[in-house]
Amino acid sequence: MKRKIWLTTGVSAAVITAALLGGWLWNTNEVRNMDRDVSRFSVEYRVKPENVEGKLLSVSVRLKPEYLSPQKTLYLNKEEVDTSKPLCVDQSGNSVVVTDLNEVWEIGPLKDGVSDVDFSYSVKLGESSGDESRTVGELYSDLLVFQGKNVLMLPWLDSGNMQHPEKYITGLSFQLTGEESWDAIMPFGKINDGEKSFRLDHPTWYDFYDIGNSSFCFGSFEPLKVSTGAAEATFYLDRAAKNSSDTYDLSVLLAFYQFYAEKFGEGLGDYPFVLLRSTENGNVILGGVGGRSTALSLSMPDPDACQTMSRTLYHAFFDSKVTARNLRYQPNLWLYNGLADYYVQASADMLTSQLKQIYGIEPQDDMKKKYLRYLYFSLTDPIMMALSPDQEGNMPTAQETFYYETKVPLLLHTLENFTEQNGEGSILRRLVQQRPREDLELSGFMKDVLGGNEPVLRQYISGASFIPNYWGLSGNSMSREEIISELSLCEDAITDSYQQENIAYPKDTFELIDPDTLKKEISSRNLSFASKEVEKIVWEYSDTLYLLLMQNALRADICGIQDPGELASKTAFHTKANEQKWLDYVKKVA
Repeated sequence: MKRKIWLTTGVSAAVITAALLGGWLWNTNEVRNMDRDVSRFSVEYRVKPENVEGKLLSVSVRLKPEYLSPQKTLYLNKEEVDTSKPLCVDQSGNSVVVTDLNEVWEIGPLKDGVSDVDFSYSVKLGESSGDESRTVGELYSDLLVFQGKNVLMLPWLDSGNMQHPEKYITGLSFQLTGEESWDAIMPFGKINDGEKSFRLDHPTWYDFYDIGNSSFCFGSFEPLKVSTGAAEATFYLDRAAKNSSDTYDLSVLLAFYQFYAEKFGEGLGDYPFVLLRSTENGNVILGGVGGRSTALSLSMPDPDACQTMSRTLYHAFFDSKVTARNLRYQPNLWLYNGLADYYVQASADMLTSQLKQIYGIEPQDDMKKKYLRYLYFSLTDPIMMALSPDQEGNMPTAQETFYYETKVPLLLHTLENFTEQNGEGSILRRLVQQRPREDLELSGFMKDVLGGNEPVLRQYISGASFIPNYWGLSGNSMSREEIISELSLCEDAITDSYQQENIAYPKDTFELIDPDTLKKEISSRNLSFASKEVEKIVWEYSDTLYLLLMQNALRADICGIQDPGELASKTAFHTKANEQKWLDYVKKVA
């Protein structure tokens, strides 16, 4: 069986204006006055299967203006809806101008007397998600499933008004037509019921977030009740999935469910999670996950599918229980995406050895390797050390990767360590206890959870202090070759990423000179690469890493560079003259 490594990745999101408070960044709940430059209208969605063989849906959006801006325009967000140019007419059948503004359709200017605008388009489901073994949504003769934002073009508002759409969108309704026998599991509708419609008055940001991310499922579903202690849930089996479900797949699902129920302190309760069939080619169907509903294929044919199941379950828990809007945007993505990556990785470690073997799961990027990368690259590149939430969205890819895959997991490992010390349990439990549908005042929350450790964690986040080895991680279990290989691979990835963005970055090579010679040089030259406290942390973690960093200090001394960890030192190492000095030295001692 082919083995795969579980990797954690960060996901970008839209930017919300932020305010700095007490060292933590958060968003304000202030409701502004009505903006007269923004139209006010209601929106009605009608969806109908158009061509089952071609997997096409017909979507009609009826917009009813109640107030038109001076520009007499309306806007729909088309960012994640893959469709051709729509047809747009008014209530009399007259064509209405639509303009493609990249991620937005501009409708209008509308003529005087227009009371209704019908905006229609088709959407093809079952397309690849970018991974050939995953498809986005599906349509069969007995099943329709999609994520809201992949089919429904939601109203678009500018950044100054997007937090309070209820002021401009007076109503929203949805209806599926053409399939009377199907039951529905969707946001704001009755669960597993024949009524395939819902209506909201003055929908809020939270409503649109749930509509966009949650799953819309139509077909025949059988309830599957689960209870692990007090953590109850009801899964809904797609009829075809019921006939093809695998015992081991159910075991993995329940293991993940129990893990997250314990971390969040409660189960999913009445929240609907639909377990879908796979496609005829064996592909996993991604049906969406949000605060109101989730749908995903039950079958897990490979480690990636297991990871997808775990991540989907995590977000089903998080998005249905932790609704703070500002956690989902910069500069708080380190917490939102970081917690997801952290616990998905932990869920893999929790599986029994039998299940890991059956599914070929080998979690390899563990905290030991993350701490190795963190120590080396933070001590040789101050930019990496200083990466922090206020830079989210503005980092080159190389820095963003290091931030999300190395620094953030260690920050969260530290956060959980402090939380448990204070007897608070998982940080997720404390987030669940916050008031629903309100922004989280992160500074106060962290002080409540961490107490006297809050300023300490803030120092780690900003890069003002190094994260100590609270967990007794040891790199001494890795051979010298393994450590050098791990650092070399990371350096190669960083260099390649910078080059792709046309950013100059001199590449280091990792070759350790004779250790005995190096130790004599450390003593005779009185070498140092950091404070005694930090050097002690490095030495206790790995003597090989300690020697590599001391060798870096030796190279700086030979090249006349005062501080091997300062901003310009990496470039200074790689001038032609300094490279030759180091080469001559290595030849002499070799």
